[in-house]
Amino acid sequence: MFWFSMKRTVMTAAALLALTACGGQATAIQPTPIPPVRADERVVAEARVVPARSAALAMNSSGVVADVLVSEGDTVQAQQVLLVLDTRRQEAIVAQAAADKARAEATLARLKAGPTEEEIVAAEAQVQRAEAQLQQVRGNVTDRDILAAEARLQQARARLAELERASNRPEVVQAGARLEEARATLEAEKARLSAAKTDARLRMEQAVEALTRAQSAWVVAKNEWDSVQADGQHPTLGYGLNEAEKRKFYDAFVQAETALRSAESSLEQARIAYDAARQAEAAGVSAAGQRVVEAQAAYDRIVRSTNNDELAAARAEVADAQARLERLRGEERAGAIAVAEATLAEARANLARLKAGPTAAQIAEAEADVRRATAALQAAQTQLDELTLRAPFGGLIAAVNIKPGEYVTPGTPLITIGDPGAWQIETTDLTELSIVKVQPDAPVTITFDALPGLEMQGRVTRIRELGENRQGDITYRVIITPAQHNPRLRWNMTASVAIGQP
Repeated sequence: MFWFSMKRTVMTAAALLALTACGGQATAIQPTPIPPVRADERVVAEARVVPARSAALAMNSSGVVADVLVSEGDTVQAQQVLLVLDTRRQEAIVAQAAADKARAEATLARLKAGPTEEEIVAAEAQVQRAEAQLQQVRGNVTDRDILAAEARLQQARARLAELERASNRPEVVQAGARLEEARATLEAEKARLSAAKTDARLRMEQAVEALTRAQSAWVVAKNEWDSVQADGQHPTLGYGLNEAEKRKFYDAFVQAETALRSAESSLEQARIAYDAARQAEAAGVSAAGQRVVEAQAAYDRIVRSTNNDELAAARAEVADAQARLERLRGEERAGAIAVAEATLAEARANLARLKAGPTAAQIAEAEADVRRATAALQAAQTQLDELTLRAPFGGLIAAVNIKPGEYVTPGTPLITIGDPGAWQIETTDLTELSIVKVQPDAPVTITFDALPGLEMQGRVTRIRELGENRQGDITYRVIITPAQHNPRLRWNMTASVAIGQP
């Protein structure tokens, strides 16, 4: 059939040629032009309706949800509270930070105001009490009093020994030897422990003297530095100082203040060491004395034949003479004097500091404390604020994915919000072959599956530069803004878009 048709066509063409040759001057037939067929250049893709503004909201902090204040479908205003975590612990932290800031500010204000007259008077009274205590402890004891007490003790011991030698029985001699050994041990312990206590007392007295010297040096250095700060001149020679020379006076003041603090610390350590030595002496002497008491009791049981009344009287005389001598020798008194001197030195140093007023370094440190406390309060308040989730803009609550009592972690989407006042059409259905035909501001015709009678016009407002891999195809996201608003549109409605001139 195809061959027959072709043959007929060839024959017809040959006949036409023959007629043309015979006719000579016959008119040529002009062909009618046919318009070219153009393919539709528009790009068609599936799309969906989305709000122009939307957000999946999450917390910056973790915690237990205390309350959810919105439900799906609620309309909210910008900054409206949507969700609150348990804030009790963080509120306590904020309260503590606020108290720390108030305390730091009060300390700074007190330093800048300087000591009150009442504080000066109280410090002066403390010095006076320390001076009176030292005077009372020192008392009045002469060498003659001590010699008389030593002689009385020797006589009392001689009388007691004479009475105890009244019996020459071997058991009495042995008991007496044990008693003398216990007494010798007691005296040796007294001497050893007293020497240790005396050494500690001397170190404490040296610490008192060092504190007094450091205090005097600090007062001089502070006065010189205050003078340099006030007029910029040498405090004694009167000529102007450059910055390096001023720095030397400041360094001298800082060094003097450091030395003063070190001297105060050394005195406190010396006082502690002295108290320890005094307690060790009391414990050691008590233990050795107890052994003497036990040896004495054993000895007394053996020498029953001796006049008990005379022995008791002789022993009482020895004990009284011993106590009298110890009081006069003043081991206890010397320690009390050292403690009183240390207390007086500290009271005087405190009075001097109050009268001198706060140093620039102290004020700077207090100001730094205020800044640190303020920063800590701000950080605590920020953490408290982060336990509340607020709407970033007014809109419609589309989804609520959390309930009270549940635990949330940072970054987990909890509430979805969108602004239904302005819709846009979003498509991710354009491949790399189609996206090259789409230009910004290109016209778009939009139809909706759920609204068959609705056709809207719009324009391309944004083309995402980065493509995404979707099941092996590279696709691009395109945003289209409709020319008008229609209240029948809903979030995530499906739509079809035809991009380009029809």
